[in-house]
Amino acid sequence: MRAYILGVCGAVILSAFLFLLLPRGKTGKFIGGVLKLFCVAVMLLPVPQMLRSFGQWEGAESGATVPLDSDFIAAMFERRAEREEEELAALFASEPGVGVRADISWAEEDYAYRVTGVSVCIEDFGIYGEDRHIFVIEQVEGRLAALFGEDVEVNVYV
Repeated sequence: MRAYILGVCGAVILSAFLFLLLPRGKTGKFIGGVLKLFCVAVMLLPVPQMLRSFGQWEGAESGATVPLDSDFIAAMFERRAEREEEELAALFASEPGVGVRADISWAEEDYAYRVTGVSVCIEDFGIYGEDRHIFVIEQVEGRLAALFGEDVEVNVYV
């Protein structure tokens, strides 16, 4: 860095000294422009080297990747599952009018979130009478199968 600063200062001082010795005509203006370009070129000299080394850390080889933080990813997936559980409870409270507690089982595969199972406990059947429980359970199971697909294990219990 010190050599770079000394080189830039030297180029500016040399340009200023030559600028004082230049004639005042068109030739002087042309040579003054060339000296300004020389100063800019000296200032931009380390830019290609910085671009080549951009993204490389000390001791890292070219094209190296940074490992992902597995603990952070697992925590974010856990928060996502909790949010989906809350959304399921709100969905069933509004549409069929039943109170549920949902538990979502998930797995992480190649840093991807995948739901493996859904368990829904119906805590309150709302306005439905005693003889409509089976109908409500089937309705909840059908809705879960439509939301999560056939690959996900769905359990609905009372």
